[in-house]
Amino acid sequence: MKPLLTLLVVAALLNTSAAAQKSVQGRKITDLNVIPTRVLQRSISPKFYKSLLVSPLEGWVIVRAQLSGSRLSGARVIRSEREGLYDPLALQLAKEATIAGNYTIERPNSGSSVLLHLLVYQIADGTMVLSFAHLDEAGGDQAEYYGCARLLILKDNKWTEIQGPEGLAGKGIAVRRGIKNDINNSLKLEGLPKGAEATNMSTGRDRN
Repeated sequence: MKPLLTLLVVAALLNTSAAAQKSVQGRKITDLNVIPTRVLQRSISPKFYKSLLVSPLEGWVIVRAQLSGSRLSGARVIRSEREGLYDPLALQLAKEATIAGNYTIERPNSGSSVLLHLLVYQIADGTMVLSFAHLDEAGGDQAEYYGCARLLILKDNKWTEIQGPEGLAGKGIAVRRGIKNDINNSLKLEGLPKGAEATNMSTGRDRN
């Protein structure tokens, strides 16, 4: 009986995992309750965010990593769709990501768990991916984020990145966790602007 019971338990776990990994194709971002839209709203322009609310998704990849200083380490894909087609890109974006300012008096040097989301859309010109990261721990979705999401378009087998505001591109994200952070110093150290200019998309650059 024990081997049979073990098989039943394994089968139940596999079915649960399969259900959790069900494709999001055709669904909208508001259907994905695990994505903190509050964070995303601060990462893109209001106009672009409104367009995402009505745009059907083609796929979704999630990378989990540990924040070490301002860089991510130990990145691994925990959700994969489209037969892993976009997994390498998600891991590369995680490798390039920076999150500054995540410190408090109580936890000056401790790292945090981070989730990086890669949302895939089909548009008239080809495939578009939107990537943004957030702290995956208590209060992570309530923190104040400064910076912009990364937006890339695949056309003719070439990725082109839609660049953020001047002075922000490639600077990553800064985060404020409560009143015990000094966000002004964090932004100065990382060269990040603050305010509305940090949430508007602009023109593009090529990505090979």
